[in-house]
Amino acid sequence: MYAAIAVTVISCNQKPSSSAVTAVPDITAENLKGKVQQVETNTYLIDSATGQKGKLESTNVEKYDDSGYTVYYSTYTAQDSVTMLTTYEHDANGYLTTETTTKNGKPSSSMKITVDNTGKYTAAVSYDSTGKQDTYYDSIASNNYGEVLSGRGHHTDSSLKMTFINNFDSVYYVGGESKDSLGKLTYSSDVKLNDKKDPQQMDETTVTKDSSTKKTTVYTYNTSDNNGNWILQTITENGKPKKIVERSITYN
Repeated sequence: MYAAIAVTVISCNQKPSSSAVTAVPDITAENLKGKVQQVETNTYLIDSATGQKGKLESTNVEKYDDSGYTVYYSTYTAQDSVTMLTTYEHDANGYLTTETTTKNGKPSSSMKITVDNTGKYTAAVSYDSTGKQDTYYDSIASNNYGEVLSGRGHHTDSSLKMTFINNFDSVYYVGGESKDSLGKLTYSSDVKLNDKKDPQQMDETTVTKDSSTKKTTVYTYNTSDNNGNWILQTITENGKPKKIVERSITYN
């Protein structure tokens, strides 16, 4: 998964009507070909002295249901031995309704998303590790593929917390931005895709109270499997080789 400002939104077990458009499967949005069941991604740091693959940085495992929607996503970071695990629930038309995240097996956060009978996200509420509401989202806009384009996040007292925008080329994420309650930019990204629709370059700007940081990440694809999905990638950050990514893809 590439960096995105996507908001994940919650449902009240509302059943969409048969007229609702089916949401684009995650395997399609992630540009995966074939009947993919699971993707395991191992990211290694490049040793600055040798230029070769060094220590493991992280391991991600993403699992999909038979329709191609993500139902499980875990991230293990080697440095602190932390495993973040998020599970996802979807309605009959593939729209995300609930996500639940744990940290090393303990509750971390959750979100519930409301979808109307036409397949449009209308509201979302996020909760902290204790189950206490911390943010709710409204003014949610989505495209014809069921992907969230924009929204507004609020504190529990209804005051504005942030706004966000996501941009897509067809079903493929190509960047976005978020702003604080005063309308000041806090993060932006612009993703360029290659001719196969895989990310080729991402330009990011992160703004804090005291500074603004820019980063350019370039993705080079070295090897693909028989289905045309990449399985070896090199990542360069601000002109310096930083990471080697290996993917193992399981098919149904």
